[in-house]
Amino acid sequence: MNAKKAADVVFHIQDEPKLKRKLQARHLEMIAIGGTIGTGLLKKSGGAIFTAGPLGALLCYAIIGLQVFGVATSIGEMATFLPIDGAFSALPTRFVNPSLGFASGWNYWLNWALTLPAELSAVAGLMTWWVPQSTVQGWIWSLTYLVPLAGVNMIGVDGFGEVEFVLSIIKIIAIVIFLLIGTAVWFGAGGKTGPLGFRNWSPPIQGSDPFNQFLNVAGAFTTAFFSFGGTELVGLTAGEAANVRKSVPKAINGTFYRILIFYIGSIFIVGVLLPPNSEILNPDNPAGIAQSPFVYVFSIVGIPAAADIMNGVIIVAAISAANSAIYACSRTLLRLAADGSAPSILARVNKQGVPMLALAVSLSFGLVAVVGSYAAGPTGSDKVFGWLSQLISLGIMAAWMVMSLTHLRFRYGYIAQGKKLSDLPYIAPFFPYADILSLSIGGVVTCFMLMFSFYQGNFVATEECPTYFCATWFINNSWVYCGVPLVVGLFVGHALYTGSKSGKGLLSGFTLVRYEDMDFETGRYVETEEEIAENARDAAKPKGMVNWAKRMVSKKE
Repeated sequence: MNAKKAADVVFHIQDEPKLKRKLQARHLEMIAIGGTIGTGLLKKSGGAIFTAGPLGALLCYAIIGLQVFGVATSIGEMATFLPIDGAFSALPTRFVNPSLGFASGWNYWLNWALTLPAELSAVAGLMTWWVPQSTVQGWIWSLTYLVPLAGVNMIGVDGFGEVEFVLSIIKIIAIVIFLLIGTAVWFGAGGKTGPLGFRNWSPPIQGSDPFNQFLNVAGAFTTAFFSFGGTELVGLTAGEAANVRKSVPKAINGTFYRILIFYIGSIFIVGVLLPPNSEILNPDNPAGIAQSPFVYVFSIVGIPAAADIMNGVIIVAAISAANSAIYACSRTLLRLAADGSAPSILARVNKQGVPMLALAVSLSFGLVAVVGSYAAGPTGSDKVFGWLSQLISLGIMAAWMVMSLTHLRFRYGYIAQGKKLSDLPYIAPFFPYADILSLSIGGVVTCFMLMFSFYQGNFVATEECPTYFCATWFINNSWVYCGVPLVVGLFVGHALYTGSKSGKGLLSGFTLVRYEDMDFETGRYVETEEEIAENARDAAKPKGMVNWAKRMVSKKE
C-alpha cells in the first residue's frame, strides 16, 4: 500500500464501504475514559444498592468489572491488528462461525438501537428535576435532544469525536468532584453527625436470610451490566481511528484504573452516604426515580446549586451515551449490510464517510422514546427507560461473551498458522485466563439472574407486584422473555438456514471456522510512513519516572 495521509488510508483489501480515519488518539482516550460514564452509573446504579445492599452492589460491580477488563483488552488486541468497521459481527464471523457473527452483529446493533431511546427517556425523566411533567411532557424533551444529536452524526466521524471529547471531559471532572466531596462528607465534613463510617451499611447485603441475600445480589447484576455498557466501544471506533497502533492500545491501557476509580469508587461512596432502604435508591419509587442518587448526595451537602449542576452533568452523560448509540448503530448496520446480513443499500457511504441510510434507520429508533413516553402516560419516560435498560443488559453481556470466545479462537488460530505474537501491535494480558473468566462470569451470572427473575415472579409477593408475573415484573425482566429468545433465535435460525442451503447437512451451519482457514490478512492495517515515524519516536521516549530520570542524567553527562 502506498503511503497516504492517515485520514485517507484504505484499510480493506476487498471492495467495501470506505469510512474515514479521522478519530485521533485524544478522541479514543476520552471515549474510553468518559464514554462509558452514563445513566447506568449515574442514574440507575442506586437501584443496585437498593436491591442488593451496598456491599452486594459492590460485589456485583467488582465481578462485572473483572469481566470488562478481560473483554476490553481482548477486543483491543483484535481491533489493533484488524481495525475493521463492525467488529462485533465481522470478527466472530471470521474466527468462530458465520451464524454467530450474524447473531452477534444484530444483537449489538439492537443493543445500541435500544440504548438510544433508553437514554433519551432518561433525559426526559431527569428534566423533571427542574420542569414537572405537568408542564412539559417527557416525549417533548426526548424529541428536543434527538434532533441536534442527529445533526452531529451527519457531519462525520470527526463531529462525533469532538462532541464525545468535550462531553467526556465534563463527565470526568464531575465524577472526580463527586468522589472528592463524597469522601469529605463520609469523613464528616459539613455534617452534624460526624464521620459516617459504615453506619449506612445496615444491612451490608439486603435479604432476610442467606438465600434471599443471594437472590438479591443476583438481581442487581442487570444494573451492573447496563452501567458498564460501552466499555467495548473502542473496538468499534478502531475502524475510523488514525494511527491505530498508537491510539487503540493507549485508550485500552487504563481500563483497570477507570473501572476501579469511576465505577467501584462511585458505588462505594453512594453506599456509605445513603442507607440501602432510602427511597432515593428505590427504582420503583416515582418520586425517587426522577433524580439520581448522585444528585441527591449533592443536595444534602448544602452547596448552592451543586445538585442542579450534577443533574445537568447526568443529562450530559445521557446525551453522550445517546451520541455513542447513534454512532455504534450506524457502523454496525453498515457492516451487516456489507456482509449481506442486511439490505445492501444500507452499506452506502457519502463523501464524508457517513453511512447516511444506516444512520437514518438507527435514528428512527430514537422515536421509540418519543412514542413510548407519550403512550405510557405521565411517567412514561421512566417506564420506557426501565424496560429498555433491562433488555439492553442481556445484549451487553451476550456481546462480551461472544467477543471473549472470538479472542480465544483468534489467538489460537494466529499461533496455529505459525505467526509470531511479537508481530501483534497490542497483546492482551492474562491470555487465556481473562477470556475464560469472562465466559465463566457471563454464564454463571446469567443463571443467577434467571433464578432471581423467576423466583421473584412466582414465589415472592411485594407491594409493587402482589400477583404472579405482574406488570412490574414484565418491566423489570424484559431481558428474560425478549432478550434470551432473540439472541438464541438469531444464532440457531441463521445456522439452520445456512446449513439447509449449503448442501452439507442441516447442522453444518454450526461448524466452527478451522484454524487453518482463518483470514488474518483482509483488513489488516498497514501503517503510513508518517505513522511509522511517529510510532518510532514514541517508542524512543522514556517510559515511567525512572527512565525519565535516567534520560535527564545521561543528557547532563
